[in-house]
Amino acid sequence: MPQSWWKRTTATFARKLRESTHEQAVLRREHERIKNDIALRTPGNPALYGYKVYSQFDEDGIIAHIFSRIGEGDRVFVEIGCSDGLENNTHKLLLHGWRGVWIDADADKLRFIAENVPASPRLVIRQAFVSVGNAGPLVAAALATLGARTLDLLSVDIDGDDLNVLSDLLRTVQPRVICTEYNAKFPPPMKLSIIAEPGRLWSGDDYHGASLTSFVDALHPLGYRLIACGVSGVNAFFVRDDDAAQFPDYTAEQLFQPARFDLRRMTSGHPPSLKFLADHMSGNPADFR
Repeated sequence: MPQSWWKRTTATFARKLRESTHEQAVLRREHERIKNDIALRTPGNPALYGYKVYSQFDEDGIIAHIFSRIGEGDRVFVEIGCSDGLENNTHKLLLHGWRGVWIDADADKLRFIAENVPASPRLVIRQAFVSVGNAGPLVAAALATLGARTLDLLSVDIDGDDLNVLSDLLRTVQPRVICTEYNAKFPPPMKLSIIAEPGRLWSGDDYHGASLTSFVDALHPLGYRLIACGVSGVNAFFVRDDDAAQFPDYTAEQLFQPARFDLRRMTSGHPPSLKFLADHMSGNPADFR
């Protein structure tokens, strides 16, 4: 192998490593700056406790904080839009001994999970395009397969008719905590939601989901209160009214976080895999507490 090629390759790797390290430092400083501002404006906001393990950004930490305040209950989740399991809101919960349901429309992503994670009675996986009408029966059947009678966490991220699907689901299940993607392009009091069409897929533009105010207005009569939005402006967190007293009471305007999708480039160590989860499901878990 020519020495010049080796030198060029080594130099390129070193340059990319420096650029990546610099970017991570910039992103972490920006994250801390934003959290300091949130702490001043909304003390006790659950967004202050966010961190990333397997979530897109800070959802893992926010979820952990919420359940540290209200108790974990039966430790049952449903995640609609679980993707390939490498980056979602409930991978970490499985490592903590929770059980639940992963649902996604992409058969290839679910096949990837099945090929890398041993089958386990703690995880039910379903392939489906979730919509108004099939959401309730689908989740009810999956929970029955899991043998669960209650639901502690419901996570919804389908890049589409999230609001109506969530509202439809709440006719049949009453999760203690809801994590749902909102469209952070539209701050309160803007009230916008897409018009759903069967089979429509997100085209990558701003026409997806619903504004934060739309979610608040829809979920409040159903017994849920907004308690936080993730710093990256992707997910909003609601708790049932019977647990709401455990958190400060702020308005949607105060809790709203704008789109900061660049923050999702922050890493939490080496690239994610399903290997620790495979160990855990095989009955030989790492010491993860």
